[in-house]
Amino acid sequence: MTKKVLLKLHLWLSLPLGVIIMLICLSGATLVFKNEIRNALEMPKVIAPHAKSVKVAYSVKAGDEEMVGKTIGKFSSKDAPYGTTTKRDFFSYVTKFHTSLMMGPVGKLIITYTTLLFIFILISGIFVLLPKDRKQLCQRFKVEWNKGSRRRLFDLHVSLGWCALLWLLLLSVTGLGFGLKLVPKGTELMRLFHELHIGSWGGMLTKIITFVVSLIGASLPITGYLLYFRRRCKA
Repeated sequence: MTKKVLLKLHLWLSLPLGVIIMLICLSGATLVFKNEIRNALEMPKVIAPHAKSVKVAYSVKAGDEEMVGKTIGKFSSKDAPYGTTTKRDFFSYVTKFHTSLMMGPVGKLIITYTTLLFIFILISGIFVLLPKDRKQLCQRFKVEWNKGSRRRLFDLHVSLGWCALLWLLLLSVTGLGFGLKLVPKGTELMRLFHELHIGSWGGMLTKIITFVVSLIGASLPITGYLLYFRRRCKA
């Protein structure tokens, strides 16, 4: 497949899917620190009312210390363990949006296959601008700020894409694993995929990187759209 064909595929896929990719990345960035924000604001842990069990890990009411670390069976919204709630909060709705665009099964399919195509978009972008030598490789990570707005936009699009490529692929592949239900629920593999997807596997450092990379992922469609429409206006 020639670079010209790859470039056309990269463009044709990015134009209709760019907005969805941007929303997926922005909602993902919002969720990276949801546990830290909930704890800092002393927000109760949100659990599904139909959950089979829940492990009480924190925010235990005085006199109920014996409940810490224990697993409780089914419960209703009235008898949810102290420190938990079945009422959705802001992050619950963001999670629903991130996984299904709040459109149910149809939205989940859109998210899953947009993620699959996003992987192709990322890889095709790299192959289109594959450097021929060390000088070109270094150029892929540089932004020429003084060579006009179009060159600046192009360099931002390319350099940010190259810098975040591997991490974006990690987030996309793990997200795709959830979407295609390739990971069995309740297993160590599921836990590993979840930690990789939210960036918690390496502590606060990897969560910060995941947050920044998610924002970069959201910026790529924006710079891409600006480049495309500026070129169309001049044509």
